Amino acid sequence: MPTVQELYELWADESELRETLAQSLGPRGLDSLYETFGALGPKPGDLVADVGARDGRHSRELQQRYGVRTVALDVLPQHPDVIEAAAEALPFDDATVDWIWCRDVLVHVDVRRALAEFARVLRPAGAAVVYVTLPTERLEPREAAELASSCAMTGVTAAAVESAAREAGLTERSVDRLGTEWRESMIETGAWDAAADLLELARLERRRDELTPKYGEAALDAARGGALWGIYQMLGKLCPTVYVWTR
Repeated sequence: MPTVQELYELWADESELRETLAQSLGPRGLDSLYETFGALGPKPGDLVADVGARDGRHSRELQQRYGVRTVALDVLPQHPDVIEAAAEALPFDDATVDWIWCRDVLVHVDVRRALAEFARVLRPAGAAVVYVTLPTERLEPREAAELASSCAMTGVTAAAVESAAREAGLTERSVDRLGTEWRESMIETGAWDAAADLLELARLERRRDELTPKYGEAALDAARGGALWGIYQMLGKLCPTVYVWTR
């Protein structure tokens, strides 16, 4: 550990480090998840279950890119084309689905039941592409508890997800721990304003007593959790991860 004097000298040093860190690493963007799916070789007419589809935009993009058939599912459908269904109870017969697309859902569900359902409905050699944001060792217990409460997270970890997949009979084909990559891309392209989220967090804390009677604790906690989500990814406390499992 440096002394205080050494630390100040390091901070004052006009080295090349800042210039080096200012250079982009060419991070992959959000579209890389579609590319991961495409690399698996989906065929026109294949059936894709989009689990946790929300407004169905990913289903529509998959149809357009690859000519697949999609069924969009969500517990709270936000579009008429999305069917109400939970990840733990998929409305398909056994071995009838070619692909599963699941984005940002596993942290909100019973992961063992959900992955068992994935395995049940997938055809032999079918595959699931699953994006999930998982805690790292840098996420402190109180931070994890706060996120669990404010963002309806189950507290699932990478170890728990991978164990549940094995128990369900799914074979891990690949795992891509994205870390900060997507968030870097979002900042570089202007798709995400990290400064705006930090300002929202600061203003929320300063005005909490004033805002609580009007909006309620749950709404303020949800806003705080949503703003922390990207910040925690940039700090390495949360790790967006892409799994590909085969049946």
